Amino acid sequence: MVLKGFLKVFVGVVLVLNFCDGIRWLSLQHSNIKWNLTSLNEIGGRGIRSGIRSPCGVARRRYGLAKLQTKLCRATMEAMPHVEAAASLASTTCKTIFQNRRWNCSSIDKAPFLTPELTRATREQAYVYAISAASLTFTMAKACASGSLHHCTCANPPKEPPGENFKWGGCGDNIRWGSNFAKKFVDTVEKFNAKSTRDDDNLELQQEIKTYHDRKMAKLKGHIATINLHNNKIGRKIILENLKTQCKCHGVSGSCSIKTCWKSLSSIDDIGEQLLRKFTTAKEIQKRHVLIEGKDGERNLPKNELIYLMKSPDYCTKDEKLGSVGTVGRRCNVTSNGTDSCRQLCCGRGYRTVVEEKIERCQCKYYYCCYVKCKTCRTFTQIHECS
Repeated sequence: MVLKGFLKVFVGVVLVLNFCDGIRWLSLQHSNIKWNLTSLNEIGGRGIRSGIRSPCGVARRRYGLAKLQTKLCRATMEAMPHVEAAASLASTTCKTIFQNRRWNCSSIDKAPFLTPELTRATREQAYVYAISAASLTFTMAKACASGSLHHCTCANPPKEPPGENFKWGGCGDNIRWGSNFAKKFVDTVEKFNAKSTRDDDNLELQQEIKTYHDRKMAKLKGHIATINLHNNKIGRKIILENLKTQCKCHGVSGSCSIKTCWKSLSSIDDIGEQLLRKFTTAKEIQKRHVLIEGKDGERNLPKNELIYLMKSPDYCTKDEKLGSVGTVGRRCNVTSNGTDSCRQLCCGRGYRTVVEEKIERCQCKYYYCCYVKCKTCRTFTQIHECS
C-alpha cells in the first residue's frame, strides 16, 4: 500500500511538472512524416488515424505533439502537411527577424527539446508563441483559399459595403477558419496546463504535490500557461488587423472600369516585423497580476501587448541554465550602429578580423564554335567575428 501510494504521488508529480509545452509542435519543421490518408495501419486492421504507427502517433512520439494535439491531428489529418509548413514558416521568420541580434532564435531548431529561455515565460518566449500562432493562422487561411483543404473554402465576402468602382468577389483568405484551427491546435495545451493547477478534481493530487514542495512549481506552470495563451492571442490578432484589400481589374482593353476585390493577408515578414516592435515594448507582468481564472485574468493583462514573466539574460556569454549560447564567433558589422554592430553584438569583448578568400570563375567568353573560356578570379573579404 505504501509503495502504491508513493507511485501515485510520483506519477502525479511527473505529470504536473512535465506539461507538454504548446510550441513543441514546431519540431515538425524537421519531420519527414508521410501523411498517407488512404493506407491502413497494419496493427489489428485499424485505420491509419490510430495506432502507434499512424502519422499522428509518430508525430506524438518523435516530435512532441501533446495528447490533445494528436487527437486533433487524427480528426483533421489533411491539415497536418500545412501544420508542418507553418512550423517551418514560424522558424524561418523568427530566425530572419532576429538574425542580427544577440538572441538569434536558433534555439527554435531544438524543438521538441526546448531550451530554458523558451520555457520560463521570457520576452523571447512571448515572441515565439506569437509568431507560431500567427504562422499557423496564416498558413491555414491560405490553404483554405487555395482549395488544399476540404474542411474549408474561400472566406465569406466582407460585411462592409463595396466601393463605387469595385465589388466583393474572388477568393479571400479564410482567416476565420485559420484562426479557429490555430486556436484549437496551440491553445488547447496551454488551457489544459492552466486548468490542471486549479481543477477541484485534482485536489488530492495537489495536496500530495504540496508535500513534495512542488506546489509552487505547478502554480508557476499555470501562470506561464496563461501568459502563453495571451501571446498566442496577440499573434492571431495581428494577422486579422493586417488584412488588406486585393483587387483584379475587369473591362475592355484593361480599362479597369470595374474591379473585383477580396481580403488578403499581409506577408508573414510584415507580421514578423510588427511582432518585433511588440517584442521591444513587451510588458513585464508580476505573478500576482496573473489570474488563471479566464476573463478575470484577461482584465489584468494589456490587450495589445506581448507579455512576459521572467527577465531575459543578456545573451552575451554561454549559460545553458538560462538558455544563452553566447555571441562568441558571431559575425558582426563594424560600420553599423544597430543591433548587428560589433559593439553591441560582441558585448564589449572586442572582435577579430578574418580575411576570407573566394575563388570563382569570371570574365567568361564564348568562342565559336563551341566552348566557353573563363578566368579564375580571387576576391578577399574581411569578416569580423566576436571574440
